[in-house]
Amino acid sequence: MSEKGFTPGGEDWEEQLLEQLSKMFNDMGMPIDTATIRGMMDQIRGQFEEMGIDPEKMAGEKIELNLEATMNDLAKMMGGKFPQKKPVSIEVDTLEETKSDSEELVPVNEEDIFIDGDRMILTLDCSRIDEIDDSGEGVEIVLTNDNSVVSVMVEGRPRPVRKYNIGRVVEAIDEWSINNGILDMTLII
Repeated sequence: MSEKGFTPGGEDWEEQLLEQLSKMFNDMGMPIDTATIRGMMDQIRGQFEEMGIDPEKMAGEKIELNLEATMNDLAKMMGGKFPQKKPVSIEVDTLEETKSDSEELVPVNEEDIFIDGDRMILTLDCSRIDEIDDSGEGVEIVLTNDNSVVSVMVEGRPRPVRKYNIGRVVEAIDEWSINNGILDMTLII
């Protein structure tokens, strides 16, 4: 229908125009039916008559309407787009889902562990974790996986930014601090 020009007085041209306008507005997210558009067109005719323009005189002349151009211009004025004639193909590259650093368990070196009676002193280098600043503000340390993994949580992140496998099951965290990206912890074993 958009490839044809409409001639006033032609077969159902006004109804076809109203249906096309209604479809365009609905596609733009503005539900307007043909009756509403017909009422708006009647108002426009009334305004022409008030300006002294006689639409009937114009009807005697052969007027060709390029419906597609008119619809696109109208859609641009309304801030939308008229549906395209041709489908647009879009290619999307999908990335393989890989494990992030937060899902990988980082083993703790034995030289970073010191055991003193019922206490384990643990030193971890967190300086390479971008989400942690030198002050350690917004950081929380929790034990997971039956208390054998130290998870480093950062405020605003739903998952740990790093998980350290301490290789032992402990009872609890006694205290911890971060200074210049170094996490010092005392764990109860």
